Amino acid sequence: MTRFAALVLSLSLSTHASELPSRVTFEGAYLNQVTLAADGSRIGVYSSGNQKTELILITHGRRDLVASAAESAAERILAGKRTAAYLTESPAFWQDWWDTRFDYYKQQVTQRPFSEPEGLESFPEEGLNWKDLNIRSIATPGYTVDGVTYLVEIEGKNIAFCGDLLLAEGKVRDLFSFQNEIREAKIGGYHGHLGRLHVWLKSLEALAAEKPDILIPARGEPSFSPLEDIDRASRLAKEIYRLYLKTNALHWYFGEERMNQCASLVRGEGETAERMPDAEHIDLPDWCQHIGTTKLLVSESGRGFVLDVGGAKALESLRQFVADGLVKGIDGIFATHTHNDHTAAIAEAAGEFGCPVYALPEVADILENPGNWFLPGISANAVPEVWEKADGETMKWEEFTFTYRFYPGQMYNHGALLVEKADHAPVFFIGDSFSPSGIDDYCLMNRNLMRDDTGYALCFRILEELPESTWLVNQHIPHLFRFSEGEREFLKSNYARRKELISQFVAADDLNYGLDEQWASFYPYGQEVTGQSEAKFEVRIWNHSTVERTYAVTLRDADGTEVAHGKTKIPARTKAAIPFSVTTQKSNGIQVITADIGRDDGYEVRGFCETLLKVK
Repeated sequence: MTRFAALVLSLSLSTHASELPSRVTFEGAYLNQVTLAADGSRIGVYSSGNQKTELILITHGRRDLVASAAESAAERILAGKRTAAYLTESPAFWQDWWDTRFDYYKQQVTQRPFSEPEGLESFPEEGLNWKDLNIRSIATPGYTVDGVTYLVEIEGKNIAFCGDLLLAEGKVRDLFSFQNEIREAKIGGYHGHLGRLHVWLKSLEALAAEKPDILIPARGEPSFSPLEDIDRASRLAKEIYRLYLKTNALHWYFGEERMNQCASLVRGEGETAERMPDAEHIDLPDWCQHIGTTKLLVSESGRGFVLDVGGAKALESLRQFVADGLVKGIDGIFATHTHNDHTAAIAEAAGEFGCPVYALPEVADILENPGNWFLPGISANAVPEVWEKADGETMKWEEFTFTYRFYPGQMYNHGALLVEKADHAPVFFIGDSFSPSGIDDYCLMNRNLMRDDTGYALCFRILEELPESTWLVNQHIPHLFRFSEGEREFLKSNYARRKELISQFVAADDLNYGLDEQWASFYPYGQEVTGQSEAKFEVRIWNHSTVERTYAVTLRDADGTEVAHGKTKIPARTKAAIPFSVTTQKSNGIQVITADIGRDDGYEVRGFCETLLKVK
């Protein structure tokens, strides 16, 4: 922990320590350090700091919590059964991760440990009798897949140690940790926005049934009104999800039955998903061919221009168009965004047709250097050369005029193409950012920022600036569609209300820290090095706060050893990068470096992001 973070946290979290039972020692820190005393001995919960303890209880398997427990030097670390299995599987996960990170759609946070800590045991199913204390555990997954809560009565107070399940005031650390498949509705991890929310709500119900007097989370202040906080959190979460479903693009793709299943899971039996009717939509014009997620524009002279080439079938169709003489040749390819179902065959297509590839800067580097990034569904098939097009840049092609736009809708790394033709209304090719039923913000790892200057707020603003007759095209949909002014207002107002509620739900000075898993990230994410050599990379930080912040970064290897430090001051709402150089180990295999990040207001994350070094 940085010194300024430790100072601010200790001052802000010490005020309630005197309200706890005398046998409970609480020291507020980045990760709370709690001990329970009996007959001159102590056990720790989460972490015990410098105090000697017989054992440590951990509530889930995030690497910062596991590392802190291991550093406490207790001989035994007790965890829930699912956590113990998760930790046992971690070494294999990291050895495979070099390859499995590509084409990845499970969308789970990667903040897992690198090895199983010494002394790890499963918490006894019958509970733990320690001295005169009876400690029970109940399964409380949701924020994590493996969470448990420990319950113990001390001096007449029923105390619950709930980990990151719930923070004081009914808040949560972030939303991206809830991304998960929704099996009941046949929705995979990528489309599973807040997919564990219904599991989390059931865990809150189970916790409330225990009638705790005090809730001590892994971070932040204890709650002395836990039932009120649980009720507040439940109501907020359900309303946020209701608003999400109201503006959801998945109504178009998945249908009402599956969306209603989602509503019923989260909001209660029999609840249905509200929505607006599908927007006006008509067939594509004859100069635009729909090929899966690929669109082929055909000029009057028979030349072709392509938007996205997602795979072998699309490429084969383009070959057939050329072979049959329906298209005389392909003059260019525009990549709307970076998901593999839009990009996997771009390099092969560009080579075969001898044409340039165009993309916005936010997309281009990912196409050229996919191993430098970790985002949903990135293909490992690098595009050798991409011609960057700036936001607003225009280009003439045959009888068409193209205007390239930065369009951070479905994901932050996203572009769009306005196509204008004299005898047709303008057509705006928006990648995957809207469907006729609403907004494509179902994957939190896509970085759907809720800010006035970017994300869907910017997308709405661009739509409103287009000529009123402009049609929209989604790469998956064989239609032109457009929203009326009333429909746009419906989407915008519900989106704005959801943003307001998320600000109340996420425990951060700006909600985007809770939405953007990559507000801090390494670049490159993965790189190959030879033997013992210098590996160079940077930690990129986006200060989402509305004031200037100073950020301090500490790098650690997989064993937790500090390897480098850096610090930078970042103006409000802007990005910066801190460069680093570390010496790699001689041995072959995958090495992982993580970053602890502290901020001058006391906000801190440990082991938040990682970079992979493949040593040959």
